[in-house]
Amino acid sequence: MSHHLIDIAAERHQFLVRIDGRIKLLLLFAALAVNLSSGGFRVSLVLAASALVLVTISGERPAAFLKRMIIPAVLASVALLTQLFWYRQGTVMMEFNVASHDFEIYRGGFERGVELGSRIVGGMGTLLFFSLTTPLPELMKAARFFRCPAVLVEVALIMYRYIFLLFEEGGKIRHAQKARLGFCGFRTSLRSSGILGGMLVLRTYDRAERSFAAMRCRGYRGVMTGPSPKAMQSGDWGALTVGMAGLAALFVFR
Repeated sequence: MSHHLIDIAAERHQFLVRIDGRIKLLLLFAALAVNLSSGGFRVSLVLAASALVLVTISGERPAAFLKRMIIPAVLASVALLTQLFWYRQGTVMMEFNVASHDFEIYRGGFERGVELGSRIVGGMGTLLFFSLTTPLPELMKAARFFRCPAVLVEVALIMYRYIFLLFEEGGKIRHAQKARLGFCGFRTSLRSSGILGGMLVLRTYDRAERSFAAMRCRGYRGVMTGPSPKAMQSGDWGALTVGMAGLAALFVFR
């Protein structure tokens, strides 16, 4: 099985990809703060649109960004629908009857639902932009620079590394079962799925034991070592200045 790894961004040489991870982490938190603190929906939608444009400029396919935004869009739609029927403030915008039940949609509920949905889309768009243009090891180095606990950084790196191996092992087992007609019926599919889950747990445990033994052989004693962050260049400071100025302008003129 092949997986589209986010670390493929490190192989590109666009300016947005080469920006220091510490700068990106600062801009990420600043963008999320602006998204959450600004009222209305305009700022959040501008952040989502800017993320799409910047991802395209960085060399990533817009389809990859939009595909990952499907689930946030669904969550935003659910937030909008719930507020339409549960938040009863303002004037009545619409009335209708379903199965002898009267429903009313208030303007306050509509505005609140649009605001919540846009915040979800804006926040996830911002996160996706930084994740698609920054390799995870670069982000983890930045996190260690800002005194994030080492154990959390190590767990994140190991999880990111082995989640793809987990998918690959599951795919191999499923392909082998399908070759033996393991999913030709409902009862057979249930039985095969149970076997797949059990085998996957056992293989995962075995892989973890072998990986830990290999790490111990390479000198691991509870702390993972890595290169120190490099000195930030003028382009990094320029990106920080432009990014902070843009976010400040969004917040002021919201």
